[in-house]
Amino acid sequence: MTSTTPAASLAALMNPQSVAVIGASEDQTKFGGRLYKTLIRHGYKGTIYPINPGRESLFGIKTFPDITAIPNAPDMVVMALPTGKIKDEIKKCAEKGVKCSIIITSKFSDAGPEGAALEQEIVEIANKHNMRLIGPNCLGLISPANELVLCSSPALNVDALIKSPIGFISQSGALMGTLFDKAHSQGIGFSHCFSIGNQADLELCDFLEMLIHDDGTSIICAYIEGLKSPQRFIELAKLARQKNKPILAVKAGKTEIGSKAAFSHTASLAGDYASLKAICKSQNIILMDDPMAMFLLALSMSKFPGQKIGNATIITTSGGGGALTADALSEQNIPFSEFCTQTKESLAGLFTPGQAFNPIDLGGRRHDVLDTDKISELTAEIVMKDENVDAGLFVLTTAPSVLNTTTSLVTGAERTSKPFIVVMLPGQAANAARGYLVAKNIPFTNTLGEAVAALKNWQEWSGFKASPAVIWPDDLPDISQVKGILNESESKRLMASFGIPVNKEIVVADIAAAVNAASEIGFPMVAKVVSSQIVHKSDVGGVILNIQSVKELEQRLMIMLSNINKTLPGAKIEGFSLQSMESGELELIVGARNDAQFGPQVIIGSGGILVELLKDTLVLPAPVHVETAKQALEELKIAPLLKTYRGRPALDVETVAQTIHRLSLLACRLKNSNFEIEINPLKVKQQGSGCVAVDARAQIN
Repeated sequence: MTSTTPAASLAALMNPQSVAVIGASEDQTKFGGRLYKTLIRHGYKGTIYPINPGRESLFGIKTFPDITAIPNAPDMVVMALPTGKIKDEIKKCAEKGVKCSIIITSKFSDAGPEGAALEQEIVEIANKHNMRLIGPNCLGLISPANELVLCSSPALNVDALIKSPIGFISQSGALMGTLFDKAHSQGIGFSHCFSIGNQADLELCDFLEMLIHDDGTSIICAYIEGLKSPQRFIELAKLARQKNKPILAVKAGKTEIGSKAAFSHTASLAGDYASLKAICKSQNIILMDDPMAMFLLALSMSKFPGQKIGNATIITTSGGGGALTADALSEQNIPFSEFCTQTKESLAGLFTPGQAFNPIDLGGRRHDVLDTDKISELTAEIVMKDENVDAGLFVLTTAPSVLNTTTSLVTGAERTSKPFIVVMLPGQAANAARGYLVAKNIPFTNTLGEAVAALKNWQEWSGFKASPAVIWPDDLPDISQVKGILNESESKRLMASFGIPVNKEIVVADIAAAVNAASEIGFPMVAKVVSSQIVHKSDVGGVILNIQSVKELEQRLMIMLSNINKTLPGAKIEGFSLQSMESGELELIVGARNDAQFGPQVIIGSGGILVELLKDTLVLPAPVHVETAKQALEELKIAPLLKTYRGRPALDVETVAQTIHRLSLLACRLKNSNFEIEINPLKVKQQGSGCVAVDARAQIN
């Protein structure tokens, strides 16, 4: 197991005074050749040691046949050699006293068990000599802040690096190069970019901590495939919030990894992505779908530091463009700015009647007042000075002079401190305008989707409220001895012991006993089969609803047994559960599980038969405060059904939130177990009437 490098120490490692390139050459078809030339090209100020036994010099710099021949141990070594040669080379570097090595080479843990074993050997060699490793299977680093490029990507064939306070950590090397290239074309620069590959030694959290403490980095971006230390990730997210450094991330792999789980819906509803999303939301890490939208938001946040947004104003050169943009904002629930009276009056003097409202179409301007460019400039200034406006979205289409219009809008907007993003929809006709925006470091994109995604995520980041601390009750029961697969009755007793409301129930051994016990439950009644071999009872006809009499109970139980014997011949029937039949206006699912990375989590969503149909669920890290539970219920697709609707009173959200809270406490008590718990359905009644769990299951290992 590798040790954690303090942020200051890692920062020093990433700013080496000397670098050795093993495999350096002048051949630009090779990794080592491209990397070596790029290092020189971008003005590294330290000492360079090219390692090449076949040459005396490369690009005018003296070469060395081997790392051992260098007079002084270099701070950093980068190597792109065949897999079979890496181990020996790492040993030489470690014994020489190298502080850090970047291994570009792949075919280690990314290629199977044999490669993983070799990777571990290399790490052990490095650790023994206090040398740190980046990679293997990475593309190195790009550090404009340190004027250091140790990366072979063709994207680095640019005249100069753009420096900005955006740090980027990527688990994909090729993607880092691609995104760097696209970002550079939009004027987006970086403080540091790290490709971390297999994370055999130094891992994502090491670089995350470094960037949090880095004075030259104010926004942190990450492309994540998997986390090696999830709990540390959470603690670093808290630290980033304390330092007012937003973290933006894109996660690969949204599929529900647990979709084949047989015991309950809980595991499949809380797959790897859903679990990470829940953690990110709880820490105000903005998890996004599109890497370029992530960079656009990063540039915008760095350009307008500390700004929070809740609404937006559209200024466009096209009525059609304005309509499409308005649709896109509305679909993402981004409110339109409501102009104050003074703004409306000022705009009325510049536009024809009915045109001076949000979205603003510059085509509706008056032609008898000022020239087109001046009206564009004044419009942006007037609107962006309005105290009711949080952000501007300037959507440019083909016009007589896209450059002039763009310049005018930016000039007007920059007279305020409000954030704005430019959407440049034309093709080559807008190249001059794009050049202007790049030179001015103005956030812009060529697609409306990226801009809307950036604004939506900015809005979510702005509205973050940390969950209140959960106060633990003193009366929680000891459940340390509860283990195994619990039947419905046992599961409900467990729920009830934590204050979760359940319906009345009696378990009987056979039909005769059911007839004798019926009066204790009363009618209408529900009867369910009890069998450890039947998980989804309704699928085999093992649930009978709305039983009105003893005679009907007896008859329908006989039919149930017959149907089960046909569907699952040989299934062991252990008895029947007789339950009070509960009504409700809505059915929810509330479950919990112990996530392998993030610990106890609660899952809430549309319940009953709608679980798989609607896929309307949310994951919440446990414990869950009652207020946090209420906010989560508001985010479900069925949230409107919890409120007053067409004369029907609102439902009992308070009791549902209390149930979610109580289940989260139960989940936390089981944090040292591998467990799945599910209430489905939780029937929700009208406000003041509560809710009740009418079916439940639990598995605790």
